[in-house]
Amino acid sequence: MVVDESRWRYSGVLTFLTVLAFILCARLVYFYASDEARFPINTVKISASFKHITRYQLEKILSAYQNNSFFSLPINRLYRELLAIDWTDEVSVERIWPDVLSIKLIEKDPIAIWNNALITENGELFKIGQSLNEFNLVKLQGPRGQQKDVLQSYKKLNNLLSPFDLHVALLQLHDNQSWDLFLTNGMHLLLGKQDIEKRLERFCKAYHVAFMAKLDQIARVDLRYESGMAVQWKQQTRQ
Repeated sequence: MVVDESRWRYSGVLTFLTVLAFILCARLVYFYASDEARFPINTVKISASFKHITRYQLEKILSAYQNNSFFSLPINRLYRELLAIDWTDEVSVERIWPDVLSIKLIEKDPIAIWNNALITENGELFKIGQSLNEFNLVKLQGPRGQQKDVLQSYKKLNNLLSPFDLHVALLQLHDNQSWDLFLTNGMHLLLGKQDIEKRLERFCKAYHVAFMAKLDQIARVDLRYESGMAVQWKQQTRQ
């Protein structure tokens, strides 16, 4: 019985010493690998368009990692910081042996202004509540949370208009789910709530014949009819 206890005690001590030795070896390896002098990062390659994200922004983030070695650089943390930049859409961070850090960054590409934010092709909003005066983009407006619906409708309506050299300036969805469309040539179209694509297609077919030569006289065109449209002239508006 005493022999068995001695064996268990000896086994426990041996296991403890083995684990301790492993931990010490791991620490030594870590200190060796994290030594910037032995494994420095000599080259940082950055692939980016720098349209809205500046080199200064990236350099400011990277400066916090300048004392890291090739092995000790926290890739995941750096990735999260780069992804958190307002304009970042996609980013990759990669170590390339023996001394290179490669960063590839793709910026978000706004397709329109949604209420008080920029919106991307897939409906993502960013720069919410910030100044957007510098952006010459189509304006989309509507109830909160319906940006993807309005964006999808804009794409469809814009495809109908393009062959006629007509372009959207503002597409507006009201709370009652009715649509207003403003063109870059100044025309205001009332589309109503239903069949807005069919109604716009009807307008496009009549545009060159009935409206193109009288743009400066037209206040708006009401397309909310089963098979026709009504024109409100600017002279009527002044009266």
